Amino acid sequence: MQKLTLLFIFGLFTGACATHGLNVSQVNKKLNYQFAMDYFDDMKGQTALWTGQIISGKNFENTTELEILAFPQNDYGEPIKNGRSYGRFIAVKKGYLELGEYSKDRWVTLVGQLADKREGKVGDSAYTYPVLNLQQIKVWPDEPVYYYDDDVRFHFGIGVFHRF
Repeated sequence: MQKLTLLFIFGLFTGACATHGLNVSQVNKKLNYQFAMDYFDDMKGQTALWTGQIISGKNFENTTELEILAFPQNDYGEPIKNGRSYGRFIAVKKGYLELGEYSKDRWVTLVGQLADKREGKVGDSAYTYPVLNLQQIKVWPDEPVYYYDDDVRFHFGIGVFHRF
């Protein structure tokens, strides 16, 4: 019984830390957006874990591309939404992604291989995008919605309550 209790407690603590559920065994933890831009030639081919907010997406014949505004991440791989943006990047996924699910303003964590740089435009300004060949993606849920009812409840002790 004591072993079962210890196993349960261990599971609670280890499960609480694995929030994104992505395989990060090949990720270069030093490869953030700015490091990739500064040392692109040395970092090309390395695997990165980046987070951000989807700006747009396009489906092509064999791939889907997402333009993402990069944001810093916390220790659990979640985007820090009130952080300062690093810039934009392109995530390329072989095959089809449903753009209804991977839509504008959704927050994501991605694992992918730094593949290339692509010249483009943001408005009228020239822009250089790093390109990740996407291996895994986690879409974070929208902010939770709390529902309240008008019932008044009084709770007494453990598991005993009265509802009016």
